[in-house]
Amino acid sequence: MDATIMSLMRPDIRLAEGGRSELRFEARPEFTIPGGSVQGGIVAVWLDMAMAVAGEGSFSTADLQLQILRPVREGPFDALGSIVREGRRIVFAEAELRAPDGTVLARGRQTAVPVAQTPAP
Repeated sequence: MDATIMSLMRPDIRLAEGGRSELRFEARPEFTIPGGSVQGGIVAVWLDMAMAVAGEGSFSTADLQLQILRPVREGPFDALGSIVREGRRIVFAEAELRAPDGTVLARGRQTAVPVAQTPAP
């Protein structure tokens, strides 16, 4: 069984090109805290993943900033990621998590460092 973060989060990748991404996530019961909201760390993973997919997995997060603007309760949710600036030594990316009606629930920004791609086994 594949034990990567992608297999755990199960994103539906709808767009991954040109420094942009759109991933759809479902809020499974195991992602929630008492009260029914999605745990903040899961929201961070969704946003981080959207930024990584926008960068085609070519960088590693060095700093991640997160703002949860509204409770994240029921999905599906769309995480939209984009590369703001990509240099040889540093990458800036951002993402938003949106509810089905388009309401922005959370925002994230990251500073990352490029990494060499390793071929899949």
